[in-house]
Amino acid sequence: MKRFLAILTIALAAAAPALAERLPVTLKQSAMIEGDMVKLGDLWDNLGTKGDTLLAPAPQPGKRIVADARWLVAVAQSYAVDWQPASNFDRIVIERSGQMIDPRLIETELREALAMEGVSGNFSLEVANRQALAVMVPAGQSTEVAIRDLVWDARNSRFAATVEVPAGSPTAIRQRVSGRIFTVTRIPVLTHAMTRGDVITEKDVQWAEVREEIAHRSVATDPRELIGQEPRFQVRAGQPVRLADLQRPVLVTKNSLVTISLKTPFMTLTSQGRAVEDGGKGDVIRITNLQTKRTIEAIVDGPGMVAVTPGGTRQLSH
Repeated sequence: MKRFLAILTIALAAAAPALAERLPVTLKQSAMIEGDMVKLGDLWDNLGTKGDTLLAPAPQPGKRIVADARWLVAVAQSYAVDWQPASNFDRIVIERSGQMIDPRLIETELREALAMEGVSGNFSLEVANRQALAVMVPAGQSTEVAIRDLVWDARNSRFAATVEVPAGSPTAIRQRVSGRIFTVTRIPVLTHAMTRGDVITEKDVQWAEVREEIAHRSVATDPRELIGQEPRFQVRAGQPVRLADLQRPVLVTKNSLVTISLKTPFMTLTSQGRAVEDGGKGDVIRITNLQTKRTIEAIVDGPGMVAVTPGGTRQLSH
């Protein structure tokens, strides 16, 4: 019995190609190509041994083409494939499998190559033709990146190089890239957008790398320049913060009523006034005394509180 089953299995295996060829040839809906060439068997089922016939070069990795009914009929006639389209709308999508190289991997290799050329310090890359970093290689191939023919212009901080993937392969994809580098530094920025009325705390601040030319005197470069301050306008997250866009938290708002205090070693006098302008802790602002109608200068001492000193009050107008 076992001998009979073994003979039957061999007979069926030998007859399989012939049986496949006798089944009706059917068009596939799509074809995912792994190799460099498209075969007849990628397009139609039940071709038997004819399915291994090489037809045409495959698309580039990650690319696809659409073969319409007219093209398929021409191929079928040329290779004696017994097939006719059901309608003029018959078609097949032929796609080449591929894998995208992470652009950050290429940038890392560029950095290392530039360092070998003597570029030192902390710097960022700006690739002029970033589309050249979109490298797709066939699925299953090595993703190792090599940088070839690097040219470094130290005077103008410009570079040009060839990206090769897979590294050292005779069939490697090679892309020419060019760009320039910028020295970068770290500055404190906001972790989220903040606006007038928000007081910046330590948890609202993080470090970010920016081009060195951006970190000039008008931009905050120390977290202490931000913490405890309030934006005058909305400040976006992750952006350099101009010192001119910051102020002490407003404790007295324009046109609000305030208590004016005059303290001496022997007594404390108070009166009511109205603020002529906004002010934060320690700011000198103008206040109109509601009793005397005089406008004086006073120091913001707290929320709704201003202080004047004996002999230090300066009358501005009647």
